[in-house]
Amino acid sequence: MRTRLRWLVVALLVLVLAAGAWLLKGDIEARRRAEQARPILDALPNVAQRIQDFHRVKIDNGRKVWEVSAREAQYLESEDVVVVDAPLLEVFLRDGRSVSLRGANGKVFLKDRELQRVEFAGDIQVWLGEYALSTDTAHYEADRGVIIAPGPVRIAGRDFELIGEHMEVVVADQRVAVSSKVQTTLWPRS
Repeated sequence: MRTRLRWLVVALLVLVLAAGAWLLKGDIEARRRAEQARPILDALPNVAQRIQDFHRVKIDNGRKVWEVSAREAQYLESEDVVVVDAPLLEVFLRDGRSVSLRGANGKVFLKDRELQRVEFAGDIQVWLGEYALSTDTAHYEADRGVIIAPGPVRIAGRDFELIGEHMEVVVADQRVAVSSKVQTTLWPRS
């Protein structure tokens, strides 16, 4: 009986050691996989989400205030920035009019889920009613309600064309100011 008891204790001891070795091997494998994945994670530290057909809308008392959309976006959570491809910003005024700003790419800056600033680059198009504005870079400052294009800009309407540099658009008033190198061409109405 003592011999059987000894063999049982030895068998249990071997079983416990084998189970411990199996658990230790699993832990070592998990750590190895984590170490292999670390360079990949370090290469993309800020990318939290990649979104296709991105849309963001603010509605206040049942009225759409602004809408940002893009073909593709990457949300960088640590910076509260959305990097967008083929973006469109529309600001809706209380009287039903809207102002649109479109570009090839850009960044949307958020703070507490509120739009702070939008920076667009590449073939920028701004629409103010029947007027079309084009430039290479522009940004929208939400707190001031202003679109700023620091470089060359072209504004075209039915009866005129204006070329200049450094444009500011006050969105609520739909007032445009071009501050330097302004050239205007007027066409007679037919």
